[in-house]
Amino acid sequence: MKRQALRFFLAVGLVVFTTCLGMLLMGNYESSPDPTARFEIQAVRLKQDKGYVWLEAHLKRSGKEDHDIQKPVRLVFADGSEHEPADTTFSGSPKTGYTEIWFKFWMEQEALKGEIDLKMNGGRLKIKSSDAIPAVGKDKETVFKTSDWESWLGF
Repeated sequence: MKRQALRFFLAVGLVVFTTCLGMLLMGNYESSPDPTARFEIQAVRLKQDKGYVWLEAHLKRSGKEDHDIQKPVRLVFADGSEHEPADTTFSGSPKTGYTEIWFKFWMEQEALKGEIDLKMNGGRLKIKSSDAIPAVGKDKETVFKTSDWESWLGF
């Protein structure tokens, strides 16, 4: 009888673990992204660079409308200041449309304090919803899969 109970609890634990892992890997970065932005954030990567930090946002198109390259893209910080991208990489073509975009921003690490939004195509996407400055080690990078950078699930 003891072995049957142990097998049952192990099976239930495996199912729960697999379900949680699936939710983590398949979950959205932001719970309700702005449809006006036309894209959804997939992940954000931070990398230390000589006292500064690179913030790279990976976005995928969420509808049929393409990115309007005539409209400015800006990172909006909690204090209202805006920062333009240092580099932009597109996946796709101008004829068929861009399906993925990577925006790279270079800034001081102190700028990461507070909430951060990405303004594009007339909409806003939430890059960071927590207040604390994340710890990024020297010559290391951190990848966030959710806008809550303080959560242990934000890796």
